[in-house]
Order: sequence, then C-alpha cells, then structure tokens
Amino acid sequence: MVKLKLCKIIACIAVIAAISALISPMPGTAHAAKPEDNPYYSKYKFEKSDSYMNIGFQPLYLPSGMIATVMSRDLTLKRKLGEMGLTVIFYRFLKGQDSNKFFLSDDLQAGIIGDMPAITAAAKKDVIIPSIMQQSFTAIVARRYEFIDQLKGKRIGYVPGSTAHYALLKTLTKSGMTEKDVTLVPLEIIEMADALINKKISAFSVWEPTVSLTLMNYPQSVAIHKTLTFGYISFSKEFYIKRPEVVREVVAAQIRATKWIKSGRGNLFLAATWTQANIKSLVGDKFKITPEQIAEISIKDMMWQSEVPVIPEKSLKKDGQITSIFEYLKSQGKIDSTVDVEKILRCFDKNIVYDVINMPDKYNLDEFNYDTKANQ
Repeated sequence: MVKLKLCKIIACIAVIAAISALISPMPGTAHAAKPEDNPYYSKYKFEKSDSYMNIGFQPLYLPSGMIATVMSRDLTLKRKLGEMGLTVIFYRFLKGQDSNKFFLSDDLQAGIIGDMPAITAAAKKDVIIPSIMQQSFTAIVARRYEFIDQLKGKRIGYVPGSTAHYALLKTLTKSGMTEKDVTLVPLEIIEMADALINKKISAFSVWEPTVSLTLMNYPQSVAIHKTLTFGYISFSKEFYIKRPEVVREVVAAQIRATKWIKSGRGNLFLAATWTQANIKSLVGDKFKITPEQIAEISIKDMMWQSEVPVIPEKSLKKDGQITSIFEYLKSQGKIDSTVDVEKILRCFDKNIVYDVINMPDKYNLDEFNYDTKANQ
C-alpha cells in the first residue's frame, strides 16, 4: 500500500515537471535574465560624463543594424562631434527591450529601435524621435503552411516587448484569438530557428534577418503572415535640449550612411562585412550569417526606402500607425492607462530632418569617410 502511494506521488511529480517544462522558457536562453544581468552586456561600461554620447543599436535588426554599423564608423561624425567636445560610442544589443532598459536609466542617450519599443519608451520618458530608420516586415514563420487560427493551442516563439511581439498580438486579435489561446514562449532571436526545426515551438514571430535566414536554411518552413513595421532613432529629450546640434549631426550621419550603402554593390558588401563582424562580436558563432546574406536581406528593404528619413505624415495622424500601436498596447496593459497619445505624438519631430537636408554643405551630406579597420 505504501509502495502504491509512493508510486502515485512520483507519477504526480513527473507530470508536474513535464507541465513546467512545457510552460517555462527553454534552458540556456538569455531572455530570462534582466538586461543588466545579460552576459552579452557584462563588459559594457557606460561613460556618464557630458563629454560622451552613448547610442544603442541592434546588429541583428536589418537594415537598421547595417545603417547603424556604418554610422559607427563615420569619421566625419566623430570629427564634428569631437569639435563640440563630444565622443560618441555605439553599443550593441540583441533587442530593443534591452536597449530600452539602458536608455530609460540614462546609460544611453539614444537608441535605434523598432516601433513598439520606441512607443513604450516614449510613454515612460520624455524623448525626441527625429527620423525613421527603416520600413520592413516582421513575419510569423511556421514549420509548415497553416492559417493563423490553426495556431490555437500551439507554442509560438517571440521576443517580449519587440515590434514582432506587437505584430503577433495584433495578428492573433484579428483572427479572433488572444495570447491566452496560445502558449507564448519567450526566446532570443538567435534561438528561434533551432527551436522551430527541433519542434519545440510550432511558429515564431520575428524580424529580419532571422525571417529570411530561416526560410533559406530550412526550405520546409514558411512565412504565414507579415506585418509592416517601422524602426526609429530615439533621443533623450533632456539630451536634445542641451545639445540639439549633436542630434542633427547624428541624423546627418544616418543620411550619409544610407546614401553610401545604396550607391554601389561594393559599399553594400563592405557594410555587410562590418555588420557581420558586429554580430559576431555580440553573439559569437551562435548566429551564423554571411556578408552576402546580410547584403541581400538588407537591400530588399532599403531599395524602396527614401534616403531622406522623414517620418511619414500619415503615421502621425490621429488614425495613423503610431496611434494604432499606442492604443493597442494600452488596451493590452503594456502602457500605463494614464498616458495620453498626444504625449507620444509630440515626441516625433520631423523638423530636425528638414533642418539637416536644407543645409547639405553644413552637415556634409555628401562626405563619405569611414573607418575601414577590421574591428570596432
């Protein structure tokens, strides 16, 4: 009798353990830690003095990661900021949520992030968003073709707080579901493809280059839904008020980088090579991608993106994309209920880009001088 009871107890424990394994994050993922505890950032020492500006970016967020990589090598930017007594340092991050943490705590003065992280940061802090970095698609990728409503009850990988997270929630809503109808599995982007192919998840929602790379490497996988999203560069408003000319010079560097990349295949490939080096510096060999793949994936979005990064007027209207994202995030409890959409819309300042493009000589928009050293 005692043995029978003991067997039942062991069986119950095994069931509980199995259920816990299903609903818990996968072992070895860095997302479980707070961003400040993430081993990828353990060596970062943020300079806090007024003579430094720290900018966060994501090498694995294309094409913004490529544009930011080229900006980080811009000798014209470094020279002009140096004349103002300022040194700029670019810090690599895996995702916008991580960059946001350091931005909100004032370790970073600027961040290059997707629309959902940009809006959530603007809801918590006074920021200035002068320019758009990219227009691109996030995608829900599955092991095989199926309709969105067929994902009900299945495990879906996602990056919490990301643009792709918002796109996933919105897509589920349009299909008559909520996040409670699926099992959301938080993952880092470097874990997505393996989790899918090893059948630990049925689908994932993510951005480029992970989407295209998964489809290239695993032809049986398919993108079953795409959502148009935007990326921005966001500055602390306090920093902008103190040093507005610095912000204009950074925007000028963005314009130069975009023009230079698009001006020839040689430039595109060199930028892709630098971006690959940044990816490897961040995650080592945990994410394998070639310069050729980076170039091919990035140029697809950059080809139809203007070299003048003015935020589209329609995005800023009361019924526009920014308000739509804000209202949805607020309805889901992702943004404090007391925050008004006007606070968010006031953060977007198109005049900064116009100030720069109207004075091309002052801002050296046709001066392309980059540091070509192997490592940065």
